[in-house]
Amino acid sequence: MATFHGLRAQRRELLNDLETLETDITAQTAMLNTASAVSGDPDDHLAWLQRQRAGLLVLLSEAERALLEFSADGWDE
Repeated sequence: MATFHGLRAQRRELLNDLETLETDITAQTAMLNTASAVSGDPDDHLAWLQRQRAGLLVLLSEAERALLEFSADGWDE
């Protein structure tokens, strides 16, 4: 069973990962808009980044749901 503090740490890590992916998606979109030369297919890479973002959002919502359960049970720090 996960602990409250463990879930908070996981949530923080997921938020950091999400921020990194958002930055990568923004950069990739800018590359596509300016038609910069990149190795590989930039559309495939952007799609991969967007799938990673969607997965992180699912994990983040699960961590937040679990934190809410702890709060409802009176486990606030």
